[in-house]
Amino acid sequence: MSRNGNENNESQGMLSKVEGGVKKTARVVKNQWPRVSRVIKKSDDPIEAKEHAKDEAKDEMGDQVRDQFKKQLQSQASKASENLQEKKEENAEKVHEKAQEAKGKMQDNLLELKEGLSSFKESGEELQEKINDNKKKNRSQLKGANDLKGASNLKSYDQVKGPQDVKGVNHIKTYFNN
Repeated sequence: MSRNGNENNESQGMLSKVEGGVKKTARVVKNQWPRVSRVIKKSDDPIEAKEHAKDEAKDEMGDQVRDQFKKQLQSQASKASENLQEKKEENAEKVHEKAQEAKGKMQDNLLELKEGLSSFKESGEELQEKINDNKKKNRSQLKGANDLKGASNLKSYDQVKGPQDVKGVNHIKTYFNN
């Protein structure tokens, strides 16, 4: 239902309640209304008594209408307050449930992340071990500045091998030649 339709229904309901309140007030006033004839008999001036009775009746009716209207508004306010409290409790339960679900999902994700990080850590440790092992093996193979040859270590032209130093077929090891 549209908002205007909802407001229209609420205003119709409110009008019917006000009408009911006015009818109740009229009954109460009628029952408590001082009989005009008695008031007139007891008073010295009938016109003054009649005006006084009208004023009293108007005041009493106004008080009764205000009281009924006030009770009706308080009733509506208490109903609205109860509805609001119910909705608040329902929403609190929903929020708590959603928070529990989110907490569970977060814990699952954190566990998956932890497992991933632990496998990453293990692979990093393995890599570190391999690097350390390679460093130990390569330390003997690594050469420092002292191991570099200088100009004095270079071969001269007379140390270069010539054609007579080339090995022939008889120098090749074969299965039969061992």
